[in-house]
Amino acid sequence: MSVAGVAVVVLALLAGVTAVVVGGYAWRNRAEPGATAFAAMMVGVAVWSLTYAVALTVFDPVVRLALEVPLEVGKAIVAPAWLFFALGYAGRGEYITRRLVAAVAVIPVATILLVATVPVHDLLWTNYRIAPTIGTATVTFDPGPWFYLHAGFGWTVIGAGMVFLLEPMLSYGERYRDQGLALIVGAAVSFAAHVKATFFLPPAPALDLTPLTLAVTGVLFGVALFRFDLLGLLPATQTLGRRAAIEDVGVGLVVVDTEGAIVEFNPAAESILGVGDDGDPGEGDESGVAGEDSVGGVAGEPLGAYVSGVELGAEGPQRIEVTDGAGYRAYEATTSPIGDHTGRTVGYTVSFADVTERELRRQRLEVLNRVLRHNLRNDMTVVVGNADLLTERVADEHRSLADAIARRGRALQRLGEKARDAEAVLADDAAPREIAVAKLCDDLVRRARESYPDGDVAASVPDGLTVTARAAVLETVLWNLVDNAFEHGDGAAVRIAVTDAADGVEFVVADDGPGVPAAELEGIRSGTETDLTHGSGLGLWVVRWGTRVLGADLAFDDREPSGTAVTVTLPRAEGRRSRPPTAGSGPE
Repeated sequence: MSVAGVAVVVLALLAGVTAVVVGGYAWRNRAEPGATAFAAMMVGVAVWSLTYAVALTVFDPVVRLALEVPLEVGKAIVAPAWLFFALGYAGRGEYITRRLVAAVAVIPVATILLVATVPVHDLLWTNYRIAPTIGTATVTFDPGPWFYLHAGFGWTVIGAGMVFLLEPMLSYGERYRDQGLALIVGAAVSFAAHVKATFFLPPAPALDLTPLTLAVTGVLFGVALFRFDLLGLLPATQTLGRRAAIEDVGVGLVVVDTEGAIVEFNPAAESILGVGDDGDPGEGDESGVAGEDSVGGVAGEPLGAYVSGVELGAEGPQRIEVTDGAGYRAYEATTSPIGDHTGRTVGYTVSFADVTERELRRQRLEVLNRVLRHNLRNDMTVVVGNADLLTERVADEHRSLADAIARRGRALQRLGEKARDAEAVLADDAAPREIAVAKLCDDLVRRARESYPDGDVAASVPDGLTVTARAAVLETVLWNLVDNAFEHGDGAAVRIAVTDAADGVEFVVADDGPGVPAAELEGIRSGTETDLTHGSGLGLWVVRWGTRVLGADLAFDDREPSGTAVTVTLPRAEGRRSRPPTAGSGPE
């Protein structure tokens, strides 16, 4: 065997070894999309290359013909595995069904059987003979019809895989460009070599360069794996993530053209449109999948035929109500334009967020607040007035009962006022403005002395200090702290101290009363109330909600020997963060 022949054999062995290394890495990462198919493809490459390396050294025609069987086994694995890898890599794994696997396997399996039984038919080739090239045992033959059928099948499958690899390169830009190029160039090199071998093209017509170029292919695939992190940075993640965001999100999404005709929608939109798999208005698809039949049944029809009141291109959410066999639902519809590469609007996406529960909760809160603020307050005014009259007219032994009625009535009046404060805090959308802290505290002290004439209250504020905040909310928060201290303090002295600290302005309202019960503080800190951890009123809840609207921090500290110090730290305007109320922080 010549030096060139030895080089060819070594190159084929190198291709096999490279395939083993790259395939082993892929197998260790088989949890990634497409990795198992990639490993299988490398197994096929290894079998093909290593067998060919051995075959090039065998000049016995019988043995050389027998080696065509393992050669064909390797070939049979490569093309289907390449297609399955490309599908998984591109995020199209749902296409890999049992039906597809069976269809793709028919010709390779049939070819292996035909190779094994080649002495009894002429479908693959005739006149099979050894035709040495540069000292190696290359062969030549007269191809039969199945030979070209098998070659055409392989090219089709490899080409289809390349198309799927091109998709993420074109769709997602530079992120996957280097990966895709390495894979496509690697496949193209072996593809070209196989075309040469199929038609016995020069140079060296009898020498099949495909197993040899698989060494180059293996190197390029290795670069994709190790240099460009093929199995760590997959377009499948982006493709499947986008699909999940569209199909699995709980918000209904409908795509329409500029005239409002339906183009596509996700499963969550089926119940909104009232469309089932038959494409007719009615019950939604119980499977939760917007299948082709479901979409196709309404494609091209106006959105207004299924959901009325949606204005395309309108700014902000639009309130839509739908009543069907499933009952009443309320949605917020938001439209967003879809633009082409020139910026021209070619359609709209319409998202439908189900706000039924939020609307019902808002209505319940409005009714409850109205009852607390109006009905309860007015009725308690009558109750307190009559209780005061009874106090003056009943005998001494019954006067304590009238006093108790009056006290509880006034407490319920204050509850109505707290409900009004809570509603005002949560609904406040005024822009922050500069506030003179000294005047704010003077107003709080004056209001406290008017409400509690016997109370001891004072404030200390640095001269000239100002803050930027929502004035009404800040005043409501601080007043509720002062009012709560007097209401539950049993004659406590209340002090308001303001400090210009490094992280903001601190408002401290301190008293020397019995302190806030631990159970009530636990509910305020956690943002929820239970049967075991609940407060005695709304005052501290108003404080909590208000501080969140202000973006302020709230802290409770015990004082010695008794009492509580509540600190509200208001961040400076330039460092202020918007922090709206969250779940559990608002009234139920």
